[in-house]
Amino acid sequence: MSATSADSATRPDVNIVVCTDEYGCARWYHRGRNADAILREFNDAVGVDDAARVQITTAGCILGCTYGPRFDVARRWSGEKTLYGSICGEATVTRRGRVNFAPIPDDLAQVIGDHLPESASLPARRHATAQPADIDLLRSVLRACCAGMGDIGIGLGEAVVMVHNAAATVSIPATLDCLEFVDGSGNPDPDGGIAVLTTDGDGRIALQLSRIRRLEFIHRTLGNGMPSYAIWMGDDQLETVYRIYLRRSENAAANPVRHRLFLALMDKYGSTVTF
Repeated sequence: MSATSADSATRPDVNIVVCTDEYGCARWYHRGRNADAILREFNDAVGVDDAARVQITTAGCILGCTYGPRFDVARRWSGEKTLYGSICGEATVTRRGRVNFAPIPDDLAQVIGDHLPESASLPARRHATAQPADIDLLRSVLRACCAGMGDIGIGLGEAVVMVHNAAATVSIPATLDCLEFVDGSGNPDPDGGIAVLTTDGDGRIALQLSRIRRLEFIHRTLGNGMPSYAIWMGDDQLETVYRIYLRRSENAAANPVRHRLFLALMDKYGSTVTF
């Protein structure tokens, strides 16, 4: 047997490359998982029988994008490659131009099965529209901000909401307890795609959940030694369009509990959540 045919016989059917660049994709979370968690789940999903057929490796960021976490799946047996990320559909990245992303599914073992020769899925399935579960996740995060979670029975409470566009910024005092979800007609709906926050002056700020692609929890210490808590949300272009800064509560006893909730949210979802 020639060297070429020997190499072909031992070459895996599927090669999965997970971007673990600490300055790129490794910084981001998608549905509660970062690059390390995805890599670990892939390694756990490869059984003894598939170890020779599925190769899992890591790489630094070669796309120059901010749509991580991200991984490539190459079908060695067909020459096809699929790019998975935190968004679905086409996006522009700095080094490849326009690329097509498939959404990262919850079940990474299914990704392996979808790309093996005997059970390969159609490309249309891999590039299906984004799942509503991403909006469900954003609702869950916002509900926890509003009402607390676990043994923490209060929400983040008093805040200042800053709404951005390319030309202006508006700052509005609000209380995060006054949050509800509505449908496209403005009717209350716990599964609605619009989040409405009532401001201190009885105004209303609406947020189209389907347009949000990233949420960041930002906790830092200011120059005067006081803590700062912020939640930033970015749109399809990852431009920050919605910022929430917490105010000190008039109820001093609530501030340590709000601090604990904020850190608990960061611990559960990561400092950056992508949808």
